[in-house]
Amino acid sequence: MSDPDDPARTGVYAGRVVGVLTAILAVASLLSVRGAFVGRLRTVVDLVGIDPRGSIAAYFWLYVAGVAVGRYGLCYVVGSLIGVLYDAFENPSVLVVAGAALTVGVVDGAVAYVDTRSILIATAYVLAWLCFVPAFYHFLGTTESEWGETRRLGDE
Repeated sequence: MSDPDDPARTGVYAGRVVGVLTAILAVASLLSVRGAFVGRLRTVVDLVGIDPRGSIAAYFWLYVAGVAVGRYGLCYVVGSLIGVLYDAFENPSVLVVAGAALTVGVVDGAVAYVDTRSILIATAYVLAWLCFVPAFYHFLGTTESEWGETRRLGDE
């Protein structure tokens, strides 16, 4: 799945795992406050004097989709950077990768706590980032020959 000599690409794969987990968390937390979100948005729209005509619900779902895609993309990039850090230290111990993932997770969890005021959701973000470590080491030793040949659209 990954070139064993390219930790940045391996970090991308592990970051995708975390991206899916944090996207699920973000969507779940948004769905739990949907009524309040839509209510506040409706108040703002009414104050501005715009007639929403049902677009408030559509805006909410677009926002949810944007948050999910944004979380996935952020984790993709940060995962790659952790892979670059791993490469810069020339195959360090698991503590370096775990420390980097934990640091990112704590920052992400702190931001989630400020946003949601929920220690449970903040802790879930930290745990999601800790999932980066086993995913990284799983993908690090896995080559394309072990996963099977990559197939592209149009290949026969």
